[in-house]
Amino acid sequence: MKRQPQLWTPIELIRVTAEFLADKGVESARLDAELLLAHVLQCDRLHLYLDHDRPIVPDELARYRELVRRRGQREPLQLLLGSATILDHEFLVRPGVFIPRPETEVLIEVARERVGAEPGPLRIVEAGVGTGCVGLSLLHGWPEATLIGYDIDAAALELTRANAERLGVLDRLELREADAFAGPALPACELLVSNPPYVATGERAQLEPEVAEHEPPAALYSGADGLDAIRALVRRGPEAVVPGGFLVFEHGAGQGEAVRDLLEDAGWAEVEIRADLAGRPRVAAARR
Repeated sequence: MKRQPQLWTPIELIRVTAEFLADKGVESARLDAELLLAHVLQCDRLHLYLDHDRPIVPDELARYRELVRRRGQREPLQLLLGSATILDHEFLVRPGVFIPRPETEVLIEVARERVGAEPGPLRIVEAGVGTGCVGLSLLHGWPEATLIGYDIDAAALELTRANAERLGVLDRLELREADAFAGPALPACELLVSNPPYVATGERAQLEPEVAEHEPPAALYSGADGLDAIRALVRRGPEAVVPGGFLVFEHGAGQGEAVRDLLEDAGWAEVEIRADLAGRPRVAAARR
């Protein structure tokens, strides 16, 4: 008699997958197991438990196993899902474009705090848009704001455009394929924001495989101390930010004091270094 294949239920599959991913060094193993299964079944995580006796059919199991295999090889979860969620908005992601991570939510929140909840007409310039999650999130919350976004990668600009269309803010977006850290002068703005590269070139071995092996190097590395792009922002900022305007950017966890010194030495006022949810210095903000 032909043996029937084992029928898995969501709870059993999540348990086994979480153990497998944990053995592969994935930090959020159970959450990743849930998110991947919810993606395959096209449901939210809650329904995995509400329908805990639902059998997983062979086609679903095959697709799930392939995603789990890739996650076990430390391919980023966001690339497997095709999107990343930042402050309740879903942004499309693609290989070769830097993937937004939860720490960047702090950057967006600090920018909102500095500028205010209802700023009226406002021009934002973003240096290195990537997926567009920073500038587009700000546009979504500020209906009278406009954004000029820079990136050296045409694929990133294309992705930002797609995400802007999904958020309904495309009509207030202008994209420029240029280097905002070293190219032509930036336009005048009330807010200059950036999640720049800030990893020292010698620190690659310290990065998680999801970052070191899957992120574009130009979005990660920035000189021997990781501060080259930030120095450029601090130096070029006064050319663009109008008096009373703000510069807000992300930086590395160990760079807080160095970043504060750079800003204060350059004459920026009201300098603040804000920590992320893990308590690590993560975002710098200053007024012109």
